[in-house]
Amino acid sequence: MAFVPLKYTLEVKREGEPVRDRFGDLIPSLASWVTIPVASWWVDKTEEKQDDSVLRTIDYLHLHCRPGDAPGEAEVVRTPDGREWAVQGRVEDYSHGWHGWDSGLVVVHCKGVAG
Repeated sequence: MAFVPLKYTLEVKREGEPVRDRFGDLIPSLASWVTIPVASWWVDKTEEKQDDSVLRTIDYLHLHCRPGDAPGEAEVVRTPDGREWAVQGRVEDYSHGWHGWDSGLVVVHCKGVAG
């Protein structure tokens, strides 16, 4: 149970439940945006790369949320400014360290590329 207040919200694009088409095959249903509560989120580590005459800006988004609300590896997070971020890897859970401290939250890392 998180004792850290979840004061902010972000949106996550979640795939719908599979449905059967007219041939009886399972197909993915339409994805929808779901609002999740988060304790904190921030953007850092801007990188600029220039390859093939294109300047790319790479930003990283980090967020703290409950394990049940955490976006999956293939999902997309949208911040209040409308920017979309691709989730990078699995969530990080630091609740089982030697210190015994458990905030009830996990860390999710996302990446955004412009250019």
